[in-house]
Amino acid sequence: MLASRIPLQTAGAVGSSPRAGAAATPAGSLRAGAAAALPQSLRAGIFAALAWSLASGPAGADPGAADHWPLPPGQLERILAREDFEVRSVSGDVGGVMGVRKLGVFFPRRGHELTVKWKRAPDGDADGWNNTPRKEIAAYEIQKWFLDPDDYVVPTIVTRCIPLDTYADIEPDTNPNLPGTRCVMGVLVIWIENVGIDDPIYEEEIFRENPRYARHIANMNVLTYLIEHEDGRRNNFLTSDDKTDRRIFSIDNGVSFGARVKNWFVWNWNSIRVPALPEQVIERLRGVGPERMGGLGVLVEQRAGDDGVLRPVARGENADPDRGSRVSEGWIQLGLTRGEIEDLQKRLDDLLARVDEGEQPLF
Repeated sequence: MLASRIPLQTAGAVGSSPRAGAAATPAGSLRAGAAAALPQSLRAGIFAALAWSLASGPAGADPGAADHWPLPPGQLERILAREDFEVRSVSGDVGGVMGVRKLGVFFPRRGHELTVKWKRAPDGDADGWNNTPRKEIAAYEIQKWFLDPDDYVVPTIVTRCIPLDTYADIEPDTNPNLPGTRCVMGVLVIWIENVGIDDPIYEEEIFRENPRYARHIANMNVLTYLIEHEDGRRNNFLTSDDKTDRRIFSIDNGVSFGARVKNWFVWNWNSIRVPALPEQVIERLRGVGPERMGGLGVLVEQRAGDDGVLRPVARGENADPDRGSRVSEGWIQLGLTRGEIEDLQKRLDDLLARVDEGEQPLF
């Protein structure tokens, strides 16, 4: 067991520009240059964690991996986005946040009830400084670049425009929030189970001693770094009740991608804070090309039918790359802006360059 405290800055903070002409170091359990930059005690801890992790089996085979989602994420995406439901229960102002509701929704076709979080989108263009469905969806999609569903750190989320007659069970006497519709647009987020709020969520000693925890929190940190998450309030993160498989989930990702307003009063997760990152994650990120990056420009497209209810349609060309929310009568398209995608590309390039230069340790 390692007893000495290793400063967070041991691994450095991602953000500086890479040096030109640096050569990649050979792949290994821990990159050679990065390992040399770490104190001996931390190197030993990471190598021990690697051995334990390899002995435990494949990355997605951790016990309890499916304990938090009631159904597989892909199945939930289809159900929440497309299938009719009835509202069975409503709890108001979840976590003290105005306008956020906890709903029990019943899907007659399946005879199944799910618990979800509902957040109504801002009126007019469904885009606000701290209520941005497009950024929440982008965070969920970006994790797919480098994580398998069993390791997702953002709960399943979809945009949904709820018909006014159904929405009356949530909020009576309401009006549509988008032009040319008879529904209320917002996001449905699956209510993950067996989790709570811990403080702190990052503990260096546990990182060195527990490879499952190290992998889970490193996965989360990679995502929060890429999306430039800048609201580190503790209630924006949840942790598994099972401390033998301590997973960390980022449940509110709206203050991200260069948000105009950010939380200056807490320690945010927009930099790499953990000492080392999983090599498998980095290798998968190397495969992100222009098509996947550019695809973030159109994440959602919905059109109203004769009943005035917006429903998903095939995503078309980006109607305005410099705007994240594109709205007209009975139609909406959401995605990241050109500038947000360019910034994301730079953050990814900087991270990979730091790895290749031996400045970012891997395990």
